[in-house]
Amino acid sequence: MGVSSSPTWKQLEARWDQGFDTLLREEQEAIALWWLEAETMNGTLNQFYWNSSGDLALLARDGLRSLGMTITLAALGSTLAYFGATYPLDRDVRMAVLEVIEAQHGEEVFTPASQIIQDLPEDFVQAAMERLAGLYARESA
Repeated sequence: MGVSSSPTWKQLEARWDQGFDTLLREEQEAIALWWLEAETMNGTLNQFYWNSSGDLALLARDGLRSLGMTITLAALGSTLAYFGATYPLDRDVRMAVLEVIEAQHGEEVFTPASQIIQDLPEDFVQAAMERLAGLYARESA
């Protein structure tokens, strides 16, 4: 069964319908991690950052950290470093910064880190869903 068809994901989606900002931090991180995996598997980290999913990069980083996903965290962190001290949450600003990064370092700058994530050394989305399942079970108890 895929993550998006799991009962935990269905519950997350129902809660998400009330608005992203109403979600628990762990729920926001699960969504950010889902986007990180989906975009990186479909393309590369360039795609993750370029699309609106990149708005969630810091949440993804925090989720990886809180779940103890050190390999994936290091890969993502190595690319976040290119953005400097302040990661641009605004997509238009981030796209402009990405263009500068690619001009200075080449279009394949994020490829090594992307390949690490694509190899899925840690199933970070599954770990996030398991954490949510535990939270939901405690809420309903």
